[in-house]
Amino acid sequence: MNTAVTDTILRLEQFISTVDDALAVPHEAGEFMHAMILASGAKRGVEIGTSYGYSGLWIGSALQHNGGMLTTIDQTPHKVTAARASFERAGLANTITIREGVAGDVIETLDGPFDFVFVDADKVNSQRYFDLLWPKLAQRATIVTDNITSHAGEMSEYAAYLRNHPRLCSTLVPIGSGMELTVKLDPFTSSTSIDGADWVI
Repeated sequence: MNTAVTDTILRLEQFISTVDDALAVPHEAGEFMHAMILASGAKRGVEIGTSYGYSGLWIGSALQHNGGMLTTIDQTPHKVTAARASFERAGLANTITIREGVAGDVIETLDGPFDFVFVDADKVNSQRYFDLLWPKLAQRATIVTDNITSHAGEMSEYAAYLRNHPRLCSTLVPIGSGMELTVKLDPFTSSTSIDGADWVI
């Protein structure tokens, strides 16, 4: 991660501590997503819930390293303006596109496939956002959803949906407010081993 990004992250952390409407992930959650994107080689990302752009800095920096792009969505004008300034300061303006509007409406206009998604907006609509993105997800796409434990009452049904879905592998990662790590599985295929036994992969 270059100096411009790390300096902007530190600057934004200081700002976030002074306002009460910055719903940002903690530092370690940002590090987790950054490392995961680098490890997976993801190149096309979507973030639902930009806020002031803190998580977008972590995600966008990793995607930029991979030669990729991030589309991030928020409907609050002053947050969009602030996030755009942070992305420019960090040298990520050409990597991150901010779409201002209602998340569900914006998602319907996006073209996939996407191989990384971060869901961190209004909790009651998390499953709706996931379902809208489903046909736009690449095989082995990674989806991270925040606030699984901090908003357990609102998120438990959605978490159960992810964990019981036949085409997903999903588990809770105890970082920050509880992050659900979900991977879209390839379709099951049968193959035959060298000794002639049939296996399902």
